[in-house]
Amino acid sequence: MSILDRYIGKQLLVSSLFAITVIMIILILGSVFQDVLRKLAERPDISLYFVLKFIVLVIPISLSLAVPFSFLTAILLTFSRLSADSEFIAMRMAGFSMARICLPVALLTVFYTGICGWVNLSITPAAKMEMEGMKNTLINLAKRDPMQLFQDQKVMKELPGYLIWAKKEDGLLRNFQMIKLNGYLPKALAIAETARVSVDLESKEAEVLMKMNNMNLMLEGDAGDFMQESRPIFMREADTGVSLAQLKSIDDTVKDQPENVSLLNLIRKVGDSSLDRKQRSTYRTELSMRMAFSVSCLAFALIGVPLGVTAQRRESSLGFVISLGIAVAYYTLLTAVQWVRDNENAYPHLLVWVPNILIVILGISMFRRLNRK
Repeated sequence: MSILDRYIGKQLLVSSLFAITVIMIILILGSVFQDVLRKLAERPDISLYFVLKFIVLVIPISLSLAVPFSFLTAILLTFSRLSADSEFIAMRMAGFSMARICLPVALLTVFYTGICGWVNLSITPAAKMEMEGMKNTLINLAKRDPMQLFQDQKVMKELPGYLIWAKKEDGLLRNFQMIKLNGYLPKALAIAETARVSVDLESKEAEVLMKMNNMNLMLEGDAGDFMQESRPIFMREADTGVSLAQLKSIDDTVKDQPENVSLLNLIRKVGDSSLDRKQRSTYRTELSMRMAFSVSCLAFALIGVPLGVTAQRRESSLGFVISLGIAVAYYTLLTAVQWVRDNENAYPHLLVWVPNILIVILGISMFRRLNRK
């Protein structure tokens, strides 16, 4: 590798790594403020482990977004500075062709395309599935520690059809009070001195199991009106279960969402003839989206070099504005395709390639024109 290659390559690498770091920090902080702080407000007893794990999972998702945009920004800044300082002219006068000057760009393009492909095709789907599962906080709390399902001396409303209040002390729920609802009306009221909690998530009917001591139970009467007629029952010990099936079904549904499916399963689903047309179209579009986004660095490199040379300004603001405009237009087109991803007649799996194709055609045209100068 010549001095010229090292000179250009170093500037591109340093600029792109700096841009990736800045953008990832912004994206990670945005996710933390949007999701983690909201969860902490809902359940202050969420552990530090939950927060740290969430941040770790956000990193590959942020990386998949940050790398193409950062690489484009680095190319624009580097080549606009080379052009403004007349270094680009000196290279051409020394007999270097555009292709030879851009060799470091090509090598970094291959490097970043490999990273994008690895992250988009394998790492990001797994991270998204795990993160979506973490947002379903109750199921994850139940898996780790059943007592964490309940807040200390606060009304718990998350379990469908129940209102629960208790004081957490010594691994028990004390002064336990639970109302079973029928719509918005009470159907049963249970008051117990203590309750010991466990969970059963493996059986078909996943549920929270509560072993209660010294329990007073009030059931609605034969007329079906709890407020007008109820029957009291006292029991020394009683076991009851509260279904988690609805919450568990949400957790299972997350695994089948196209953006969360692994690459091998996604390929299988694309070829699964038992799925309906809308489902197949959605999975096919997701597969094309991942592949198209993985090669976006190549498209950005082709258009970044001629744009950077023709900008001919030392200020970094212009390069950033240009790269921001291209990125916004690119991501907007991809987002628009998502609106019709279940419409097989619109060929959404082909439409996702349109932004890349347009940028590549425009980039090749500008590159050839620049090479002739």
